[in-house]
Amino acid sequence: IITINVQSARQKARCGKRRADIVSVQAPLEAYYDANKSYPVGGWFGTCSAYGSRDVYGANGWIPNLAPTYIRRLPSDPNQGSSRCYLYNSDGNNYKILAHEAISDSCVLNDPKDTLYDPVRPNHSWMVCSGEPACSSW
Repeated sequence: IITINVQSARQKARCGKRRADIVSVQAPLEAYYDANKSYPVGGWFGTCSAYGSRDVYGANGWIPNLAPTYIRRLPSDPNQGSSRCYLYNSDGNNYKILAHEAISDSCVLNDPKDTLYDPVRPNHSWMVCSGEPACSSW
């Protein structure tokens, strides 16, 4: 019973960290936009293993060129794997960030009242976004 409780507490902590991590990059993204009149352009179209939260600095960061100038380093998923990561997509005018496959840690994801609810991936991602069309169709 103790092992189950500890495991459940760890899962909830990872879910909380994922939520906090994707929210924490919004202010640096806005600072980048203010300085450059564009969000960093990048895309996630693929899998976590191909596009996920691997590099945390520079042009190869999962948000290109955001760290270390606008944020010390980009966060990494607390239990990163081939199906768990943070993903970013932007056309320069809008962006969307996902905490992808958080359901693997028994996170509650599919609540439309949740401020991080992703209508495109209601059962396996949380999101933060800048506006339409990113929020409802990317």
